[in-house]
Amino acid sequence: MTSATRLLLWSARRSWPGVTASAVCGLGYQAGLILLPWCLQHAIDDGVKPQDQSAVLRWALVGLAVSLLLVVAETGLRWWAALAANATGNRLVGRLLDTVLGLDRAAAGRYPVGDLVDRGTRDVATVAEFLRVIPSLVSGVIGFCVVVVVIGSLDPMLAVTGLATLPLLVAVNLWYPRRFARANEEVSAAHGARATAVEDLLSASVAVRGIGGEGVLIARHHERSADLTARTLTLSRVAAGWSAHAPFVPWLATGVGVAVGGLAVLDGRFSIGGLVAFASWMMLLARQVMVLTDRFRQVGQAYTSAGRIAEVLDTVPTLSTPADPVALPRTGDLVLTGLGVTLPDRAPLTWPDLTIAAGEFVAVTGSVGSGKSTLLRLLARLQDPTVGTVTYGGVDLRTADLDDLRSRITLVAQRPALLSGTIAENLRLGRDALTDEDLLAACGTASVDGHVTGLPDGLDTDVGERGSALSGGQLQRLALARGLLRGASVLLLDDVTAAVDAGTEERIAARLRALAPAATIIAVTSRPALAGHADRVVDLGAGAMASAAPTGGSRG
Repeated sequence: MTSATRLLLWSARRSWPGVTASAVCGLGYQAGLILLPWCLQHAIDDGVKPQDQSAVLRWALVGLAVSLLLVVAETGLRWWAALAANATGNRLVGRLLDTVLGLDRAAAGRYPVGDLVDRGTRDVATVAEFLRVIPSLVSGVIGFCVVVVVIGSLDPMLAVTGLATLPLLVAVNLWYPRRFARANEEVSAAHGARATAVEDLLSASVAVRGIGGEGVLIARHHERSADLTARTLTLSRVAAGWSAHAPFVPWLATGVGVAVGGLAVLDGRFSIGGLVAFASWMMLLARQVMVLTDRFRQVGQAYTSAGRIAEVLDTVPTLSTPADPVALPRTGDLVLTGLGVTLPDRAPLTWPDLTIAAGEFVAVTGSVGSGKSTLLRLLARLQDPTVGTVTYGGVDLRTADLDDLRSRITLVAQRPALLSGTIAENLRLGRDALTDEDLLAACGTASVDGHVTGLPDGLDTDVGERGSALSGGQLQRLALARGLLRGASVLLLDDVTAAVDAGTEERIAARLRALAPAATIIAVTSRPALAGHADRVVDLGAGAMASAAPTGGSRG
């Protein structure tokens, strides 16, 4: 069983009460469609032809009752299917979000952001649409079979005429599906590529505008859009051929059947009402074929989209919580032993053995490419070493629960990202128990409180998309404040003062110095203030630890 099939079955199981109720209503709808021509036949043969007014009225009332059944049944068919589809679509989005949020950088890097957005929107909507159409597909197939049987019971020649359509319908529906599936897969991939180009155009155009690079992003977008257009047209041609050829077969049979049935009426072997009913049922058969063709096409689209979603859901992160995790202590020493990482297309990185005591303030320096940022990712277990171990309080980080580890060790990245929303929302990140005083205190440590309180809306100021309303230094300092609010035992800082002036850096360094006894601080830096306030400096460029005389004070 393919991963796409498993996902569609999961979706159907999650939606079975609503899908079942919708399918039952669909059967009632099909029954009404089949009964209407039967009512018309009796109204003509029992009422109109013998000029029996009461029979005409009786069958007219029966037809009205059947029409009311159709209204109620179709309402239920659509209502229950829509409820089931929307609920399961939301669950599927939740599964995708849980999976993506659990992926480490290496695993998540397989999927461009724009492509992930496309899978979480267009593909999820396509799977939800599959749940909407399944009840009408099931009831439509049953209705189609019943119509064929009813037509076959009218007259031997008409039965042959109606049943002769089946081999042709089978041939048409064997010819098109595989071609449609292949074209649909190409369109889905093109949608993902175009979504990535749009993401780059929106997020990176400002950054490259100053060097004249926006033209490249626009050209790439046009190229991906042109490819999507060409593949969409190919898919449309296949879909149009399928939709046109499938109902043409019963339409052709209707014409032949009217000629055959008309001659039978003239010979007295068949009634006028029976001929009208036959023509109505053949038109219904043509309508059924059109609807079923659309439904099979939608199932094919859902299968392609389910495969794209399942690909993400089946992605195994390179980092995970072990089956039997070991609890981390509240505080402890960080010990690095024999650490090394093998990287593609470059020399391996290695680090000296190192013990960082609880409450120590350590600065890490070194040349570009010496492994400073990679070291912090290893300490936060955002990446695992190829060789060697990192222990916290004597516990190997690879044996700990990831949520437990994240609560103990916090990394403030060199290029932090803020979410669209207010300053307060970005600082809290769902921790509603934090008061405004807590937020301002952290902003004070990060030396950004003056800027925040000086804004007209203060903490309620909108930061813009990804913090676009802030300068680089303000963004770094707010990210530092957000990291401080985690209350972690170990704070890892990746060059968080790179975009601030010397005076601000000095204030931040002094305030971090005051925190050090209560928390272990490891700061990557190329600036003198942080290194000057640290208990010691690890110089990765020199390949060994080097003690630094603190210029701003000592521990204690």
